[in-house]
Amino acid sequence: MVPPELEEGLPPRKDEGLPPLEELLGMAIKAEIGARKFYESLAERIDIQELREKIEWLAGEEKKHEELLRKIYANMFPGKEVVFPKEHIGPELQPVTRKLEGIQDVIDLIRWAMKAEEIAAQFYAKLEEMVDTEEKKRLMRYLSDMEWGHYYNLKAEYELLLDWEMYGQMMHVGPP
Repeated sequence: MVPPELEEGLPPRKDEGLPPLEELLGMAIKAEIGARKFYESLAERIDIQELREKIEWLAGEEKKHEELLRKIYANMFPGKEVVFPKEHIGPELQPVTRKLEGIQDVIDLIRWAMKAEEIAAQFYAKLEEMVDTEEKKRLMRYLSDMEWGHYYNLKAEYELLLDWEMYGQMMHVGPP
């Protein structure tokens, strides 16, 4: 069961109609940019080197995803500029963004980052159903699997944050 506050962030059901693939790819690219910026911002606020390096790695992964999606877009829509949604972020991540505003506890930030990765994985799985070639389907499946990998990386850090006393020094992020 999906919590009600996140239901609106899931990809539409088949019977609800979907935006055109061009728009969905624009949403995906914009979401990757937003995720990268979020991880870069989070990394700047973390004092423990090992965790900061993992968050920086995630930022780099999101950049790679953006580049891959831009190549797919250029291949599918030659000569066209990427069409980004009007919203600052795609609708699939709006519920997560609303929850992130004002959070200072790193455990909560990691938990909501996990939710964002879960939503992204589901989004790419939906795109897989929409693309027209087996190669594109494999790429979307790859991206979905990578987002699930990010989710599980974050989950491992989340569990460490809950269990290890050594992380106690960074339970509060931001000004003292």
